[in-house]
Amino acid sequence: MMLFFSCSALVLGATSCTAAGPTVIGADVVSTASSSSDGQLTRAGCSVMTSSSSVPADAQLPATGPVVLTVTGRFRTGAQGPRQLDIQSLNAMPQVECSVDDRLAEGHQVTFRGVLLSTMLTAIGADPSSTLHTSALNDYAVDLPVSDIRDLPVLLATSADGASMSVANYGPLRIIYPTTGFDLDPTIYDPRRIWQISSIDVR
Repeated sequence: MMLFFSCSALVLGATSCTAAGPTVIGADVVSTASSSSDGQLTRAGCSVMTSSSSVPADAQLPATGPVVLTVTGRFRTGAQGPRQLDIQSLNAMPQVECSVDDRLAEGHQVTFRGVLLSTMLTAIGADPSSTLHTSALNDYAVDLPVSDIRDLPVLLATSADGASMSVANYGPLRIIYPTTGFDLDPTIYDPRRIWQISSIDVR
């Protein structure tokens, strides 16, 4: 836990989150249902803000901002990977808000908004079998078991308390686990609450 906190604090003041590599995609959205039930979301202090049923399966929007997330690794047959995503594409996916005790970073209750990690992976055609290897802008890395995104409402957050997150404020993306409703061991789950996440390798 201390390693995670001190490691993330090392990059305060960084200014760039762009990445080179495969062609940038915009909002390549598919209609998808959350792997978390409404009961799980409510239990975790989360609520659905936009419904996946209103998003066309073939929606394609051009990228308008820098790449904030690169996803590599396993994809379903016929799905194109690796994928690079901008904030616009993530915000076009079904949105969820979760209120959590952000003791590791802000030290108080924060309402995060974004897309469930399970929903994002389904939308881009990723095909995880065991692990998501996640890395941050400062090279901190941690593995998230696929069981986490199946059994918990794990959020890929793009905003905190209604505002986008700068690199200096632990953004632009963060992985958010619930802090209420589930008995999560801090020694196991705190290191998985990765901020400044920049890449996911699907394994």
